[in-house]
Amino acid sequence: MNNCIVLVSKKLKLLLIFLIACTSALFVFQYTHNSSNFKETLVPTTKANTDNNADDSNFNILKFWNQEIVRVNNTQLNVKLLNIEKVKYENPSTKKEFEFSYQELEFQSLNYFGSERATITLHGYLLFPEDIREKNPGCLFMHGLGNNAESFKEYTYPLLEDGFVVLCYSHPGHGKSEGEEPKPENFFYDGNYNEEAHCYLTLCGAIQGLRLLESHDCVDNNKIIVSGSSYGGLNTMWLASICGNRIAGAIPFIAIGDLETTLEDPTKLMFWLWGENAEEVEADDDFWDNQNLRFDPIYYLRSHQLPPILWIIGTNDEFFNYHSISGTLEAVQNKKEAFLRIIPDGHHEFPGFDESTFYFIDYIINGGSSPPKTTLNYQKRINSIFGEHLKIEIEVESDDEIKSVQVCYKYVDIVGSCWNIMDIKKSGKDFWSATINPSLITSKIDYYIIVNIKGDKEIWFTSENLPSRELRSNFTVIAYIFLIALISIPAIWLLGRRFAKIENKLEGVNKTEAKKKLLIELALIFASEFTFFVSLTLPQIVFEESGMIWNSLYVFKNVFTWKSQFGIISPFLTSIFFIIWIIAFYLSLTKPISSSLLKLIYPVLIIFMITLFFGPMNDPSTIFGNFGKVNMGIGVYLMVLSSFLIMVISIWKRRYQNRLGIVTRKRKALWFRKKESRMVG
Repeated sequence: MNNCIVLVSKKLKLLLIFLIACTSALFVFQYTHNSSNFKETLVPTTKANTDNNADDSNFNILKFWNQEIVRVNNTQLNVKLLNIEKVKYENPSTKKEFEFSYQELEFQSLNYFGSERATITLHGYLLFPEDIREKNPGCLFMHGLGNNAESFKEYTYPLLEDGFVVLCYSHPGHGKSEGEEPKPENFFYDGNYNEEAHCYLTLCGAIQGLRLLESHDCVDNNKIIVSGSSYGGLNTMWLASICGNRIAGAIPFIAIGDLETTLEDPTKLMFWLWGENAEEVEADDDFWDNQNLRFDPIYYLRSHQLPPILWIIGTNDEFFNYHSISGTLEAVQNKKEAFLRIIPDGHHEFPGFDESTFYFIDYIINGGSSPPKTTLNYQKRINSIFGEHLKIEIEVESDDEIKSVQVCYKYVDIVGSCWNIMDIKKSGKDFWSATINPSLITSKIDYYIIVNIKGDKEIWFTSENLPSRELRSNFTVIAYIFLIALISIPAIWLLGRRFAKIENKLEGVNKTEAKKKLLIELALIFASEFTFFVSLTLPQIVFEESGMIWNSLYVFKNVFTWKSQFGIISPFLTSIFFIIWIIAFYLSLTKPISSSLLKLIYPVLIIFMITLFFGPMNDPSTIFGNFGKVNMGIGVYLMVLSSFLIMVISIWKRRYQNRLGIVTRKRKALWFRKKESRMVG
């Protein structure tokens, strides 16, 4: 009787320890998730023009360029025409074929002030539509960091199809263009803007490119637009702000301003470009007093010359913070001519010129319908038995008939959640209302509005990102208890079976030794599991130059939600991995080899991702190589170590169980031995 009581007591202790471990792990994970965002702790109390340096804080980049542009305009273009080529293009949607031509050329642009060579040679292509009219609309199209005109010019084919003459050239230090290559030293520089900043060189090149386009006889100077992707998108905003009276409209792709808000998220690749992590950038007063006043587009976008502008940006852009969108729009003086298309779950990839883009182009070039504008009339929380709901009312102004209005929202604190889209009901002539329900657990939500234009084409525009709100769920505690029970109860049952098997099959010394071995095995398994789950919070990907890191939380929230890469499973990918890891935990108590193999899936995926996506960044012969290597973090190594430790435990477990008689060898193996003995006999 006493032995039974002691045995039950030991089991209860084990179960209690197990429950405490599971509960602690969940709370640690939740704490890690909540603390992974810097929020407002790294955001300066004022905008970039702090008062630490009175002279610099009063610096006005627009006034600077009002004077500097004279020096750029006095730089002779000296255009050198090279080869003329023709290219055939088939529209992937209509299957209509076109034959375009492009003129390879070189032209001169201003070098750094005080350089031995006053100018540098830029290389590019002037692309012509199939039917060249006497006067054609023109477009200056600029590529992103690390690309060049040669590889990027094919993205302009939809513009050529629409009758545009397009100039696509390589930025300084890119492709066949001369000039200093971009690197952390000229992105996060110490000296003068016009002597060390790479963005100064690219903006000079953009001004020269605009002049070249204006000088061509077949280009209508009243119908010139500027556009660009990423770094080209930044240059689009800079150029449109200082030369807006010469530009009909601007379309920056995957680029926005308000860089201080980037400090909310230390995982953004802007820190990779700067070669500094978030803490270092936040603490550098000289950066905010000097460099940022000359780099951040919000200080350019205040220009009264700014033409109509359309931003196209993804919610999950790796370089720019989603919450910077409203700060960028706030800088614009004439907000009626500022439009947005925020792509749900969109990343830092060029989406191309689609029907919505050409809707905007028709507006600025041909006087077509204006893209719709939205106004948030009110938002308020309402309570129910489920928790807090967010009720909103939107006013929509549109020249064309509206097909539908939708709210796009995301539960920010739900790891691995994607953006959801919900139709909004019409509540008046120009008014639309909706209610966003709480999630299973309390979470902050981000949201914005999508307006779809009626017609046979897919045309849509969005509002800016609207104010975030936290929605309380009344089921948060229940959800956590359920999750703990989901993990604990099967594990307790499996442990009970293991102990019962020893009780029923063994006696005496073997029983005592078997219990000791089982306790050692469980201690090793829990140590391995603890190592594995701690590794999730540790660096998975490390950017060498800046010291910036991505851990598993970043992967779950950004990479696994990448719909263009993972398709329809992306909303469920994080849940799938958590289920795999829970199953792997159960298997570690019964079939450790299977557990270790399941746990290797995630680190192998991370290694594959580093090789595939970051391979060019580790190539020193490319521009990306200037910004330092991208390496695997300690978290990946610990995951692999944990998996191999489980394998070792499995081998040791099999041996002691066979020796003590807890398990017998499989019948199949026994059959082979009997057959072999008969053959020998």
